[in-house]
Amino acid sequence: MDFAYHYTDEQQAFRDEVAAWLDSHAPDNLNGPLDGGPLDIETDSKVEGFRRDLGSKGWLAPTDSPDAGGAGLSPDHNVIILEELNRRGLLHLLEDAASALRAAIRTWGDEAQHEQYLRSIALGQTSVWRQVLPPSSDFEPASVGISAFPDADGYILDGRAMFSGPGAAPSCLWTLARVKSEDDGEPAMACFLVSPDIDGVRITTPRSLVAESVRRVFFDQVWVPRSDRLGDEDDGPSVVGARTAHTDLADLPTLLESETDALLKYTRETHANGAPLSSEPIRQQFLVEAYIASRVMRLLRMRGAWLRESGHGQGYEEAEAKLWEERASQRLSEATQESLGIYALLDGADPSAAAGGRFHRQQLRELSERSGNPSAGDMAANLGLERPGQRPAEPKKDEETEQRS
Repeated sequence: MDFAYHYTDEQQAFRDEVAAWLDSHAPDNLNGPLDGGPLDIETDSKVEGFRRDLGSKGWLAPTDSPDAGGAGLSPDHNVIILEELNRRGLLHLLEDAASALRAAIRTWGDEAQHEQYLRSIALGQTSVWRQVLPPSSDFEPASVGISAFPDADGYILDGRAMFSGPGAAPSCLWTLARVKSEDDGEPAMACFLVSPDIDGVRITTPRSLVAESVRRVFFDQVWVPRSDRLGDEDDGPSVVGARTAHTDLADLPTLLESETDALLKYTRETHANGAPLSSEPIRQQFLVEAYIASRVMRLLRMRGAWLRESGHGQGYEEAEAKLWEERASQRLSEATQESLGIYALLDGADPSAAAGGRFHRQQLRELSERSGNPSAGDMAANLGLERPGQRPAEPKKDEETEQRS
């Protein structure tokens, strides 16, 4: 029995068209996006320009109608675009905050917000920074750094929070805020779409392990109209936690897998004492464990996406996949240090750095995510694990799911 996916002649012809266009339009020397390195201003501008070029083709929303900024393509054609973008390390252009905001506006936005944002996002004309929050929808009000005070026909926002997104400045700040009630009751949490150009908004870039990975945004008595609120006041956590509904992305290689493959290739091609680095038994063990962890992570992502799409999941599957991804990333850092030794700690400025500092950047990203992401412990607790580093238990069969299927 043949389980391989076979492309049609029409898909192959479309692949040639997409590949030729990308080869002629994608900016050169994008080593930053390909391996997660920091972007300089010039490169960042090129990436944003390329995003607008993709939007003009309708390829940021391939299956949407041309009137909505899409290309009106079939799912079979969409798969080809996803694969070709992924082959060049550019899939993140379809997974960023702008794409997630577009999905949220479709569900919670009013007619005016549909008109203002949907088409412009699909065309690549709107860049979005989203507040950095745990992926769980069970937000604690005290953990949200921004307060919203009702004021006539709007709200006054006050506080500060961390945001992530592309570019030196966004078109829109997508944030969550605690709405103070007049009777001092439990505050509601609402989602707002705020222009960064209004008075009282100030953006700074804190020092971090990964350059420009997050920015700190201050709101100093910022008045916004009620029309800037997305959804009802109590919808905030669900709205800001929205993600792009690209089930087709689940089985595509991630940055973690690409970095794992790069390390395996480097240790095969780099020799010490006349033998490849990967020939040493202890290194082999670390490399194999890192490879297995990265592939299990993809299986869990695919499983979570399928269960969400089919409606048979219990709600924790994607959090489980995210937890495994964090641990797989740590496993890769361990394999890198064991395989490369002191050279794993050298950055790109050192001529002796392995792969131009690529593996050093990978370790910085992993450490930054580990120290800056409070979700791992929460997810571990939700999954019934005694400690964050413990491996998730084998998935149990769902008798109810089996009966429904």
